[in-house]
Amino acid sequence: MAAEDLVRELRAFIGKPGALEVARDAVNQPMIRHWCDAMEDANPAYTDAAFAARSVHRQIVAPPAMLNAWTMPGLAGRPAGPSDPAGEVYRALDAAGFSSVVATDSTHEYARYLRLGDLVHGAGEVVEVSDEKQTALGVGHFVTTQTVYTTQSGEVIGRMRFRILKFKPGTGRVAAAAAAQSEATARELPARPARRVETLRAGEAKPGDALAPCPLPITATRIVAGAIASRDYQDVHHDRDLAKLRGSPDIFMNILTTSGIVARYASDWAGPLAQLRRLSIRLGAPNYPGDAMLLTGSVTSVSANGRELELALRGDNRLGPHVTGSVALTLAE
Repeated sequence: MAAEDLVRELRAFIGKPGALEVARDAVNQPMIRHWCDAMEDANPAYTDAAFAARSVHRQIVAPPAMLNAWTMPGLAGRPAGPSDPAGEVYRALDAAGFSSVVATDSTHEYARYLRLGDLVHGAGEVVEVSDEKQTALGVGHFVTTQTVYTTQSGEVIGRMRFRILKFKPGTGRVAAAAAAQSEATARELPARPARRVETLRAGEAKPGDALAPCPLPITATRIVAGAIASRDYQDVHHDRDLAKLRGSPDIFMNILTTSGIVARYASDWAGPLAQLRRLSIRLGAPNYPGDAMLLTGSVTSVSANGRELELALRGDNRLGPHVTGSVALTLAE
């Protein structure tokens, strides 16, 4: 099939609503603990019932970056159905040889934090399919979806815009990147900064304030733990042999883990009661085992009341910037 014909076929699915995705389980403490363990997130609002009861939340809440983890299908996968436009797009790209996949961008907007017992529903649609592109990973197409998340009562709890690249293995330049990584010397990294126990209050942050740099050693265990905690069983995040068959030198961190780490970095700096409103990230160099990522950030804007902050964040590994993005959050009064 000619490239333009394939794109025309794929774009016919844009705007068609998919079947409603319902989480297999309501928001629960074991899954939250599993996530917090994988992200090394010690915010007591997520796991300490006594602390949470005294907080603005009045009860245990889930880490906001878990938003789309609740409706992930898990190891069983999502069955194909007549109302699965995104699945049809991905299957058509697989059939055309674009069988490898990597997430590239994600933007979360949080209307409120999830509470124990919430049953998450997701209604998604394809919003964009790119022309064929030559990328560092290979020749492929970017596919963007948008999902609205609600509770069982229909209350909107968040939105996600998500972009992936479906590419042909062996058509990129990953081998050179892998060689550069293996030849790189170890960097000296600072110690992880202490988590702020008392949340910043209105007026205590100003534009230009820097977040203390935070190192993150990248191990196979961390990559696999994050993938399992986010219910993402894409083989490139846990199976080294299959990752290599798909054109990668090794397994690499999934975007949901990166989201969780970035969210943890922001809340560790602002304090346990700071509330994330938006998390927007773009991925670059993959996080492979044996490397380390250094997170840095700064305050870019503060509202007139001193409570609404915008942070610019990035994380660099030995290959370059792994993640760049921003976080919007609200401080305590």
